[in-house]
Amino acid sequence: MTNAIIQGDVLEWALEDAGVDRQAVLTGLHLARRGPLNEHLSGPISVPLDVLKQIAEITHRSAYFFALPHPPEERRKSVKQNFRAPSSNDGTPRQLNPEERAAVRLANRRQEIASKLSRDLNAKPVDLAKVIANNSSPERAAESAATWLQWDRRQQYTVLKSKNKVFVALRQALESRGIMTNLVAVEGDSFRGFSLHHDYAPLIFINASVKSPASRSFTLLHELAHLMRGTDKACDRTDLQSRSSEESWCNRFAAAFLLPASDLSRYLEKNLKQTSVPAGDTYALKRISNYFKVSWYCAAIRLKELGYADNRLVDSVSGDFQDPEEQGRAPGKTRAEIRVTEYGYRFARLFGSALSEAKVSQLEARKLFRLNGAELDQLIKLGRGAD
Repeated sequence: MTNAIIQGDVLEWALEDAGVDRQAVLTGLHLARRGPLNEHLSGPISVPLDVLKQIAEITHRSAYFFALPHPPEERRKSVKQNFRAPSSNDGTPRQLNPEERAAVRLANRRQEIASKLSRDLNAKPVDLAKVIANNSSPERAAESAATWLQWDRRQQYTVLKSKNKVFVALRQALESRGIMTNLVAVEGDSFRGFSLHHDYAPLIFINASVKSPASRSFTLLHELAHLMRGTDKACDRTDLQSRSSEESWCNRFAAAFLLPASDLSRYLEKNLKQTSVPAGDTYALKRISNYFKVSWYCAAIRLKELGYADNRLVDSVSGDFQDPEEQGRAPGKTRAEIRVTEYGYRFARLFGSALSEAKVSQLEARKLFRLNGAELDQLIKLGRGAD
């Protein structure tokens, strides 16, 4: 069987960076025979190619990564020093799992690439700090953000006919203001999304494993709140339903953005003929959700915030609750369309501009997007079509 030579300290670095159980991996792959498990591996190690492939899969790295002569610099680790992990059920930060760490690492890489291209193309920084005033209430901050994004509430309620179209429109509005958005699946019991602030390429990541479009919209705005407050943060379901000051502020911001007080009050009075929504009133909650194109949880916390409901309504749609709505089957997509959905139109536009000005090569672009020449051309056209 053909073997490959890898460096022990590179393997150790990759296992630590991936956040996997080192002893379990070394034992399972029979690498523990190299010496005592408590001793750090170093120097050249000969491993079968099939074992190298398993190591690459476990650590979410390319097999070529293990050809490095020494580990990468510390600053290139997948999770930034100031990145805040999601909270566990008791409120303390939990460790990111290997899939989550890989998602953060790859998103950070895309962010660095977008930042370099933006600077090369003389783009202006994205000054999110000026969007909301210091110490703003979630209500006032939501109105400031809606004005900044030129968000049309009438379009949200009546023109856009589905919750998915509202999510797509919100995503495009953010990208038009220079915020990168990623929609990539992270399997397993993983975070719903995270934010990575940056002067030239602020980024919001939404886990595509969250299937509900309304939940995606809420998460998108929740992460926007973190960005505007200058926080790099990953959010779990428990984070989004947290009552801690930071998470609660972001929740209330997202709900206020999608359900302005005057519009919700008018809808209750005119359409539902009621001034409160008690726990168990699924008819009212469903109608509010469908009209404003929001999740049931978003509607519930907004109703509570405005005094139209209490915690019992919020609790009834928290935890493992899922909105009772049919998920339409998405039409088939080309590989270029899939990449644009994953990485956003802004990322595609940046590469289109960089290619036209010879700031990046076709080969580099094709390698990054994992597309052939014709597919890359389609991706660039899709990016330009979103202008």
